[in-house]
Amino acid sequence: MTQEKRNLTGISDSGNHISIFKKNKKLFLVVFASLLLVTAIIAIVTGVNSHKNSKNEGTHAIVKSSCSSTRYPELCYSAVVAVPGATSNLASQKDVIELSINLTAKAVQHNFFTVEKLMATKKLTKREKIALHDCLENIDETLDELHEALEDLNEYPKKKSLTKHADDLKTLLSSAITNQVTCLDGFSHDKADKKVRKALLKGQIHAEKMCCNVLAMIKNMTDTDVANDQLKTTSRKLAQEKDGDESGWPEWMSVADRRLLQSSSVTPDVVVAADGSGNYKTVSAAVAAAPKKSSTRYIIRIKAGVYRENVDVTKEMTNIMFMGDGRKTTIITASRNVVDGSTTFNSATVGESDIYYLIPFLQHLFSIYLLIHFLFMWM
Repeated sequence: MTQEKRNLTGISDSGNHISIFKKNKKLFLVVFASLLLVTAIIAIVTGVNSHKNSKNEGTHAIVKSSCSSTRYPELCYSAVVAVPGATSNLASQKDVIELSINLTAKAVQHNFFTVEKLMATKKLTKREKIALHDCLENIDETLDELHEALEDLNEYPKKKSLTKHADDLKTLLSSAITNQVTCLDGFSHDKADKKVRKALLKGQIHAEKMCCNVLAMIKNMTDTDVANDQLKTTSRKLAQEKDGDESGWPEWMSVADRRLLQSSSVTPDVVVAADGSGNYKTVSAAVAAAPKKSSTRYIIRIKAGVYRENVDVTKEMTNIMFMGDGRKTTIITASRNVVDGSTTFNSATVGESDIYYLIPFLQHLFSIYLLIHFLFMWM
């Protein structure tokens, strides 16, 4: 009986050993599988992070390379990389420029709110109010120019020749830079003005620097592309991108404008005459009645006489052309000045609120000059 118990106990002990062994084996397999799984997860995460880091390093290299040509490279780089998630989509210098233009527009919009806040201040002199209004106009023009630059950049370099693209983009950004300086120039005349100027200074300088950086990147990109294009197809470039043609007219002057200058007679849309023999007695009245955003030339003939007025051609008044009876007989004159409480921005006898919209691109201001100059000479 005792032996049987021992035998049964032995059998039971042996079964327990086998059971424990199986459990340990299963535990070992579970631990081993878990280690493999953890190792695999770590490897995947490491690989993804490595890929992300590699991509980020590549993106940052593009940003650094693009910003290296600017006047304020640290500002250029820090502004771009500070945008959450934006750098992941930057694959070229063109992408960096596009993002920089958007950031510049935001800086200009911030200045707009600063000016509005200052205009709500009660104790402002007459000139300070005028100067702040000038700033709002300049800000509006800058935003328009940056918007046009973005549109032109999206079309680059397909819609126009490389040189034309480059000239238009550089003209837009150059004008945007000038607008910031013009705003501050309105507050440089006395101590009271300088207090308002100080409140605007930081924001205007920041926007100016941003515009400068974009201009530098555009110049670097377009200069490189134009140089490469010259190496590839020199003959084609000379045919497409020369500054003028055999007739001597600039390439950017339209055929219609050339015909106007060559015509022996020009039929005006309206006539201005101080003696009342025309449609209007003042140039300002004729300009105010002109169609807005016209796609064709609107010709205003100004008869001989002295017109004492400041003529302001707003940006909605596109394609206006003035035609006088001669340089010595048709005279427009005015006397706005700083001493009387005006600003330099508003002192022009004939001024355009937005030259870019008056005629597409600032280069076309020269076209207006030619039209007036030659017609006055001819008359």
